[in-house]
Amino acid sequence: MDKNIETYVKQIVSELNCSEKEKSEIAEEMKDHLHLLKSEYIEQGFSDGEATQKALQSFGDRKNIKEGFQYSLFPYYKIFKVGTWVLFGLYSFILLWNLIFIRILDRIINSSNPNYFNRYFWFPEDSNKFFDIEVWKLNSNIIPFQNTYEYMVGSDRFNLDIILHNTLGNILIFVPLGIFLPILFKKYKTFSKVCISSILITTTIEVLQFSLQIGQFDIDDIILNTTGGIMGYFILKSITKILNFTKWNVFQKTTS
Repeated sequence: MDKNIETYVKQIVSELNCSEKEKSEIAEEMKDHLHLLKSEYIEQGFSDGEATQKALQSFGDRKNIKEGFQYSLFPYYKIFKVGTWVLFGLYSFILLWNLIFIRILDRIINSSNPNYFNRYFWFPEDSNKFFDIEVWKLNSNIIPFQNTYEYMVGSDRFNLDIILHNTLGNILIFVPLGIFLPILFKKYKTFSKVCISSILITTTIEVLQFSLQIGQFDIDDIILNTTGGIMGYFILKSITKILNFTKWNVFQKTTS
């Protein structure tokens, strides 16, 4: 098998947004056509290497071929991609606005108010220094599910909206992340990449909130947020499998 042809085909097919079965079928068709072209050039007197280069040149530019295949597979792919980027940008803005920006703005607006109470970050009565160990203890939780357990068994001490916001809400808010990442970024198409990315993003947000004194560091938030990202990934995978199965059934019916 010609390695140059293999590489050429792989570079085109790997970037297509379709099922693995469709990629395999397209790759086989391309290789058959390229080897046929190569044979024709060899018959014309070209060497093996020259025939390969001629076949690849006559087949066309990789980018144009990839776009052609993608359009045939999904005519509205470009519109879909742009729309997804817009939605991802909107989601990112809403997420960061609620978790970071609005809290910073709240602190700036009320910085001159002597009676201002920072509801996101607490100080003991006998301390107002950030690096006081008691402040860190009061505003951080590194024991998994400690706060979640408190919310679940302490329904008599917390309003229902607070319990839902800090448990179910922390999961749901990151579900879109697990959907957007595999769609928009090729390197985030695997479970492990989405899982690691969710952990890193949520940890970064927790550290930022804590260091800027606009939120407490809670390991439960990281666990629940990451769970949301993982759920989003599996939701996307399930939808993709259903769509591919439906499309394959339709294809079978039209060709039988």
